[in-house]
Amino acid sequence: MMDQLPREHFPAACTVFGIDEPGDSAYAIESGSVEVLAAPDQQRVAILGVGELFGEVALLDHLPRTATVRTLEPTTLVRIERQHVNELLKRSDPVIRHLLELLLRRFRSKNSEHPDESSTPAGSDDRTCALRTLALTRDLAHALDFDQLELYYQPLISFSRRNLVGFEALVRWRHPTLGMIMPLEFIGLAERTGLIHKLGAWVLQRAVADWAGLRQHCQPDGGLPPFVSVNLSADELGDLGIVERIRSLLASHAMRPHELKIELTETVIIEDRNTISQVLEQLSALGIAIALDDFGTGYAGLETLKSLPISCLKIDKNFVQEIDSSLRSHEIVLTAIQLAASLGISTIAEGIEDEATFRRLDAMGCDVAQGYYFARPMPAAAVAGWLKQSIHEGKCAAAAG
Repeated sequence: MMDQLPREHFPAACTVFGIDEPGDSAYAIESGSVEVLAAPDQQRVAILGVGELFGEVALLDHLPRTATVRTLEPTTLVRIERQHVNELLKRSDPVIRHLLELLLRRFRSKNSEHPDESSTPAGSDDRTCALRTLALTRDLAHALDFDQLELYYQPLISFSRRNLVGFEALVRWRHPTLGMIMPLEFIGLAERTGLIHKLGAWVLQRAVADWAGLRQHCQPDGGLPPFVSVNLSADELGDLGIVERIRSLLASHAMRPHELKIELTETVIIEDRNTISQVLEQLSALGIAIALDDFGTGYAGLETLKSLPISCLKIDKNFVQEIDSSLRSHEIVLTAIQLAASLGISTIAEGIEDEATFRRLDAMGCDVAQGYYFARPMPAAAVAGWLKQSIHEGKCAAAAG
């Protein structure tokens, strides 16, 4: 990284910058040393050597510098541009950005005769996002401790017979004051705060516990046994202990291992390839199916199918929903189905929203359908009523007696 940043060479007793200059860049000292002089009497407040930074406060808070920096010997500096730092900050967590802004404001106020009045206003996006994130972190831990989460199930339908073959388990959080919090928000929060292990354990336990009641509505279809799918994160799959926990959980509920399917994305796999590969191999050895979710949108590609025990491809809904309007999406879906068939693994098409898309995918040879055309995710208690209505409408075949 240092080799890509511009270097500047200064002789001894050279002023690098003076008081009240704009903070457009900071500097890292590659060789030599500098002294920092504070206003108004230019007293030396610090001597900085190789590896240290200066100018970072003004760079971050966009205010003028409040000190003069002079070299004590011939010195080489690496310039760090504000634009580059701004791009990094945009990608950081809003809590980190907000805390940084507070620290900078207090630092300026403490070290200036004129308190900083130019800080970000109270209604700023960073402040709002940060306070929401902090509140949700606290509330999510509380929700896990006091069983405030819910597990919903989205039905999975066989193309060949239109019968119910399984469900995907999807966690929901109905916050007591904020209403429904979308999984995309709180699952990411759980991953960043370490709560993902507790959340994942809760989802697995609830799905396995609910399975006996859900299974009675399902029908096996050829080589497809009834199953429930559960999504696991990189953090969870990176823990070798999860294999024994799942084994014990299945045994305690008398659930057959081949009726549990673990879903993961290609981006999960690249997090910790070696450990995750070990976990997947051990889960597969137990008889648990492994599904690759959002196929076609990740990075691992064919290497994943070659090296890992993948038994199912879930074709991403963005391709499925464009098979009639985009030739490329049509060919991607068809190729994925044909590839899976040649490898002896099953396929699930996500995001089916109409009969025409269902028929098109059926003609392509897809195995299992998932989407709002059949059902939105629902509580386990609602499945019987939904199935009865779907049979009446002709969307699903009758369940096994």
